[in-house]
Amino acid sequence: MKFLIIKTSSLGDIVQSFSVLSYLKFRFPDCQIDWIVEAPFAELVRAHPHVNRTLCIRTKVWRKAPWNYIEEMRLFRKNLREIEYDVVFDLQGNVKSGLATFQARSKHKVGFARGSVSEWPNILFTNHRYQLPPQQNIREDYLFIVKSYFQDFSPFSSQGLSLNITPELQRVTEKILTGLTPPIVMVCPGSAWRNKQMTESALIDFLKLLQVKLQCHFLLIWGSEDEKKIAERIVQNLSQHAQIVDRLPLPALQNLMNQVDLVVAMDSLPLHLAGTTSTPTFSVFGASSARKYQPAGENHHALQGACPYGRTFDKRCPILRSCATGNCIRALTGLDVFKEFCNRHL
Repeated sequence: MKFLIIKTSSLGDIVQSFSVLSYLKFRFPDCQIDWIVEAPFAELVRAHPHVNRTLCIRTKVWRKAPWNYIEEMRLFRKNLREIEYDVVFDLQGNVKSGLATFQARSKHKVGFARGSVSEWPNILFTNHRYQLPPQQNIREDYLFIVKSYFQDFSPFSSQGLSLNITPELQRVTEKILTGLTPPIVMVCPGSAWRNKQMTESALIDFLKLLQVKLQCHFLLIWGSEDEKKIAERIVQNLSQHAQIVDRLPLPALQNLMNQVDLVVAMDSLPLHLAGTTSTPTFSVFGASSARKYQPAGENHHALQGACPYGRTFDKRCPILRSCATGNCIRALTGLDVFKEFCNRHL
């Protein structure tokens, strides 16, 4: 069997759809799986042990001056059409992915029904469409589309895996852990939006209580200079019990996550990356839904902050980016979070 997955962006969404790879390999151990992805995110897809071929697109660049990239676009189409696929799964659901689906050679093109698709013209390019059930985890959404095509509704949970990395990066991750006494807790303090983050003081208070309870050592990771400054201030408050990890390529970070005892995070790419491992996670959500986005499985627990203004939502708060307070998460104290952690993990 030859399968093509079209999931072009973003990084978090790509990671959340990795469970589809595990399912296809479980059901068809000898299958070939190719993947179409935007070039900036290709490193992560290439590192997945179940992906045979990664096909890159650069739609943002192509749209600006398509006449300058005619040969590049022609080469992409040529490479795409080298193989006739048994099934194409369009897990993006927009016009961009629909055009790629249209060009792929396959009699079976699977995607979202109109009520679930992100951009309705996408349905013009698929011939098997499925309506998503309400209120299920985002990873289950992607699995549902694929499993529905095979008429398979038996339970399936993906196991943790390690992305492929070079021996040099493997040595780097091993060196980080050298001399540290478990339990080791990785802390991911950042998120894409302020209203998805605990206050710095509350996070520090929570980590202090956690350290006393677990007698653990913290590894602080960061993705931007602002997050690095937050990590530095956290380390200053936790003295010898914490250290900052130099920025790693995402596949190497995922391997490091596989080797720690717990990952603590907000709703963020690092949290979703941790969800691909066998390591337990504890996450804190505010303006996004823990039910929808927390990693799936018994090892993963989350605290959902309450909106003080009574707003409800299925995925993300409609004023996630504009709320002046973000008090659904920013009003949480370190003690609030610690109590919830103890209820969930102990």
